[in-house]
Amino acid sequence: MVTWRDFQRQQRVTEVRDTFISYLDEGQGEPVVLLHGIPTWSYLWTPVLGTLTRAARVLAPDLAGFGFSDKRDCFDRSIARQAELVDAWMDRLGISSAVIVGHDIGGGVALRLATLFPSRVRKLCVMNTVCYDSWPIELMLQFGHPGADRLLSAAMAMRLLRQALKGGFARRPPAALLDGLLAPYSTEVGKLSLIRNASALNTNLTTEIVPRLRSIDVPTLILWGEDDVFQPVSYGERLSWDIPGAHFVRIGGARHFLMVDRPHAVARRLNAFISS
Repeated sequence: MVTWRDFQRQQRVTEVRDTFISYLDEGQGEPVVLLHGIPTWSYLWTPVLGTLTRAARVLAPDLAGFGFSDKRDCFDRSIARQAELVDAWMDRLGISSAVIVGHDIGGGVALRLATLFPSRVRKLCVMNTVCYDSWPIELMLQFGHPGADRLLSAAMAMRLLRQALKGGFARRPPAALLDGLLAPYSTEVGKLSLIRNASALNTNLTTEIVPRLRSIDVPTLILWGEDDVFQPVSYGERLSWDIPGAHFVRIGGARHFLMVDRPHAVARRLNAFISS
C-alpha cells in the first residue's frame, strides 16, 4: 500500500477563489472525481485507485480544511461551500463534467452538485453518504463543540478519533492506513481545522435538497456497506427511491469505509459504472 507521505508527494496544488486545494490527478480517460468525508482526506481512496486509474482519469481533491488543502482558520467549510469550491476547482482544471463519486460528507457534496450544479455531473455515485437527517453523528457533534480546541490537545484528539474510527471498519484496518487517514490532523493546526470542519456540519444542507432529488436525471449508483453503524443502510434505500432510476447495491461484509473493507468489490462496481 502507498504510504500517506508518498501519496501526499503525488498531490498537486491549485488556487481556487480565496483558498487552495490539494488533489491527486492520475490516469487517462473519462474524468472521475472522488470526494472523501470527515475525518479523512483523499488518501482514503488508495485501496481502489490502482484499479480505477487503469481506465479513467481519476481526480481526488482534499476538501477545503481537510488533508493538505488550505487549513487556515478563516473560511466556511460547510458542504454547501465545498460544492461551490468543487465546481470552481473543476472549472479551473478545465473539466466541464465528470463522474462524481462521494463518500460520507463527500457524498453530501456530490448530491448538492447533482441537484444545484447538474451540468458538472455526467454520472453520480454515492457511498454510505450523509443524506436527509442522517447526520452529524454524535462523535462529530462533540468534536465540533466550540470549546473542543481548548479541551483537547492534538494527541488526545487523535486517540479519540482513532478509537472511534475503528467502528467504521468491518475488520481491523491496517495500522499504516489508519495512521495515514489521521496524519493531516495530528498537529495543533490540523486539529483546529478538523474541529472547524466538524462545527460546519449542518443537517439543513441535505434536508433542503430533498425536493430536488427527483430532478437528478443522470445515471446514479448507490453503494452501501450494509453493516454501517454511522450511516444505516435504510438511508441508502431511501435515496434509491427518491432518485429516479438509481441503482442500489448493498456491499456485504462492509461497514462505513467500504472501499477499505471490500476494495475489489467496490472498484469492480465503480469501473463497470464508469464504463457503462
